[in-house]
Amino acid sequence: MTNATRSRQRDRRSKAEVERERRAKQRRVWIVVAALVVAAVIGAILLSGGDDGSVPPSSAPADAVSIDRASGPELAPGDEVPGFSAPGLDGGTVSWTDSRGTPTVLVVWASWCPHCQAELPVLVPAVQARDGVGLVSVTTAIGENPGPTPEEFLADEGLTLTTAVDDADLTLMRGLGVSSFPTVYYVGADGAVVAVSVGESSADTIDANLDAIVTD
Repeated sequence: MTNATRSRQRDRRSKAEVERERRAKQRRVWIVVAALVVAAVIGAILLSGGDDGSVPPSSAPADAVSIDRASGPELAPGDEVPGFSAPGLDGGTVSWTDSRGTPTVLVVWASWCPHCQAELPVLVPAVQARDGVGLVSVTTAIGENPGPTPEEFLADEGLTLTTAVDDADLTLMRGLGVSSFPTVYYVGADGAVVAVSVGESSADTIDANLDAIVTD
């Protein structure tokens, strides 16, 4: 084999290697581009929340929520809690009329509210430890601020309670006169408010309010 032949063979091998490297680079580029496209699509889905943004996740449909008081100031001792009905967080329907005739604690809360996150783990066990005292909650302002969903919060804290889900128009919140979270109404068996608590309460205050509705 002459030197010229060997040179031509090296040139052919060199050109083939160059072509293979070029194709390999192209494949790597397309892989990177495809990965970026997939990441962008996933990011867009996550940012949109998977819905059209018109109703916060977990809010009840507007036509499924009703209350006998459109709006007004915070309920005061002696006021009767207006009747309301809304979807339950765990399914079914929560109706305030079902609580009539039983001393009941009604707590209105938002899952992202730090004061609610501190209050409910103290309030709920205290109420549930009292024989003959009911407990109803309304979760509202859902998705208005960053934080856990109502389902996530209750699951994380290991809390189980009857919970009505407000709609995106805050129908229950407005009808119950709530402007701060949590708002807790301690209601006697006759349906009238006995005591009101806004914000975090101590265990002693909770016990005193529970005593008031049991002996009312």
